[in-house]
Amino acid sequence: MEDLEKLFRRYARRKAARWWVGERPVGRDGAPGRSIASRLGYPTGDLDPFATDRMVRLTRDQAAHVLAVAGTLSLVMDTYAPRQGRLEEARAALAGLKADATFLSNGYWGLNEDTGWIPLTKATFDSGVIGYDADRAFIFWVEEED
Repeated sequence: MEDLEKLFRRYARRKAARWWVGERPVGRDGAPGRSIASRLGYPTGDLDPFATDRMVRLTRDQAAHVLAVAGTLSLVMDTYAPRQGRLEEARAALAGLKADATFLSNGYWGLNEDTGWIPLTKATFDSGVIGYDADRAFIFWVEEED
C-alpha cells in the first residue's frame, strides 16, 4: 500500500483531493464502501449513492482509469482520457491489493458513453475510487467547482 500512498500524496499536491489508506473497516450495515467513505466524512451530498445502490463497481483497470482521471485531470473538462503513463502508475499502485479486491466509484469517467455520475459530495463535480480487499482499504476523492 506504500505505492498507493505515494501516488495519493503526489495527486493531492496538484489537486484538492482527500484520501485515506488503512485496514479495512467493518461497517455496522455490512457495507465496506460506506464505512470507508465515512473515514473522510462522506457522503455529504443531497443524494446518498450508497443508500440508492448507485455506486459503480469497477474492474482493477477501470479503477486505475478513474484514479488517473480524478488525480490528474480537471473534472470540468468533457474529455476524461488520462495519459498512458498516468494509467500505468495507477495500475502499479493498485497492484498492492489482492486479486479479489473490490473497487467502487460514482461514475465511469470516460470509460463508456455514460458520462453521468451521482455525487458523493456537495461539490459541483466529484470523483474518486474506493477500494478494498479482505485486509486493506482506501479512498481517494476529488471535489471541484466550475
